[in-house]
Amino acid sequence: MRIGYIGLGAMGGALARHLIGKFPLSVFDLNQKAVDAFVELGATAVATPAELARNSDVVLLCLPRSSDVKAVLFGPNGLAEGLTTGKIVVDQTSGVPAETREFARQLEETGVSLFDAPVSGAMATAIAGTISIIASGPQAAFRKVLPVLQSISPNVFHCGERVGNGQTMKTVNNMMNVSCRLATLEVVAMGRKFGLSLQAMTEAINATTAKNYTSQGMLPAIAEGRQSTKFWLALQVKDIHQAITLAAEQKVPMPIGGAARSILQIGLNALGKEAQLEQMIGVIESMADTRFVDVSVAAETGEAK
Repeated sequence: MRIGYIGLGAMGGALARHLIGKFPLSVFDLNQKAVDAFVELGATAVATPAELARNSDVVLLCLPRSSDVKAVLFGPNGLAEGLTTGKIVVDQTSGVPAETREFARQLEETGVSLFDAPVSGAMATAIAGTISIIASGPQAAFRKVLPVLQSISPNVFHCGERVGNGQTMKTVNNMMNVSCRLATLEVVAMGRKFGLSLQAMTEAINATTAKNYTSQGMLPAIAEGRQSTKFWLALQVKDIHQAITLAAEQKVPMPIGGAARSILQIGLNALGKEAQLEQMIGVIESMADTRFVDVSVAAETGEAK
């Protein structure tokens, strides 16, 4: 089975590397350095998405937004120009479910199947090959591509035959994750103002019912002075805005999600479009006028600012 991969950014690149040596792999990305790195590992570079489609039985995409997927599929020299009956497209983008369903409908008219399979997990799990892949779409196409997905990670889940269900599930996960992250940082900032050390709070929280992904991952990383996540803040804002939009379509109020979006937007406005999600730590510190880890002499005494 010949595989093509488009989108060799941080996440897409980590996922696509697991395909090298397991399948004949063609790659395309606007970043030539990323393409060159894959060529050195044994992949084949192509000049256009259309060429990649002609050289592949299965094409996987991991792009920032659904608008990017549309351009790659149906734009000049797009995948649609090289796709033929029986070929399969797998969209791993955290995209808009309704738009992805429309892409699938258009391709189905030409005998091409498309289903979504976004991923959920930290970059470390993508690199390790243990990230969760949340797929949805026609069973026949899913079963055919399953060995490809399992070569990326054994943790593959199918959320039904309706294209876009996987992206909806990813949106639910994103909203839960970011809301919990901000709430955790907010209350830890309060604890610091009362003089509690980050280490003491982390140990206590993780031994109680309040423990969560952020308390178990981000808080220890802050204490050790290392980065806990590598993700663009602008993309996180996009993801949570998308979640709230989907909820509004179903008349589901999201007051907590709305508050989380506002805090993230404040951070993005203050830090700029190149900011990382990790920099929200500083935003929460600024809002509370404290530091999670003291950098002054006071750190040695365990006193908060």
